[in-house]
Amino acid sequence: MELNEFKNKKVAHSAVVVLYERSSDSLILTKRSDQLRSHPGEICFPGGAWEEGDENYYVTALRELQEELGVGPERITLIRELNIQKTLLGNIIHPWFASIESIHPYELNQQEVVRLISISMPLVRDPQNYKDFVIEREGRRYSTCEFTANKDWVWGATARIMRQLAK
Repeated sequence: MELNEFKNKKVAHSAVVVLYERSSDSLILTKRSDQLRSHPGEICFPGGAWEEGDENYYVTALRELQEELGVGPERITLIRELNIQKTLLGNIIHPWFASIESIHPYELNQQEVVRLISISMPLVRDPQNYKDFVIEREGRRYSTCEFTANKDWVWGATARIMRQLAK
């Protein structure tokens, strides 16, 4: 992306459900399909871009949860809104911390999600499982974060959102 394109880029807003599964005391994340245009193969929360017709960002998050995992909003209990996060490209993510008794039954939308990931909440809550690091993109250096207590690499905005749950 040319620098002028980056400067003129309109900021996109998206919303995610930071989903706590009560029955397993775990946080639910997804692995994105390698076929997706944006963020292929990354670990993230269920969610996506705000669309015309979405009443608010929580509705966006719930709509995306249903599209990606087949989990309806009637199964979700909102706990609280978390602090928004900016991606490295400057887009805004609105995270919503919510709970579900059990993620089962669910159905992966294979076009978008290839795997469900469950991370134990004691690991999520331990501040020692987060590490800051610097990444270089398009000649610029960014400070970001990674979650280190999982075999899958969780980093960037997703790790920063998780870090909000750490004690």
